[in-house]
Amino acid sequence: MMRHLVLISIATFVVAMLALFLVKHEVRGLERELAALEHERQSHVEAIRVLRSEWSYLTRPARLAALAERNLPLEPVAPAQVRWLPQRPVGPSALVLPISGDAER
Repeated sequence: MMRHLVLISIATFVVAMLALFLVKHEVRGLERELAALEHERQSHVEAIRVLRSEWSYLTRPARLAALAERNLPLEPVAPAQVRWLPQRPVGPSALVLPISGDAER
């Protein structure tokens, strides 16, 4: 009886050690994957910071005004170019067209 108990204890110990060994290697692999993902995330954060800085530089009003003046043939608007739209009533009735014919009764 004692011999069986010792063999069962040794077998349980070996199985537990094997399971612990496998779990340890799985955890190390997951830690390496986490470190790689964190490094990638940090790279993306840095890239976003650089892109925001470039965007701020490229969209400066003074720079855009100089580019527009140099590349666009724009002139000030002359009063003759302005047209006024006819006055329309404001409100929900302006959106509804009246129905003509028998439907009005």
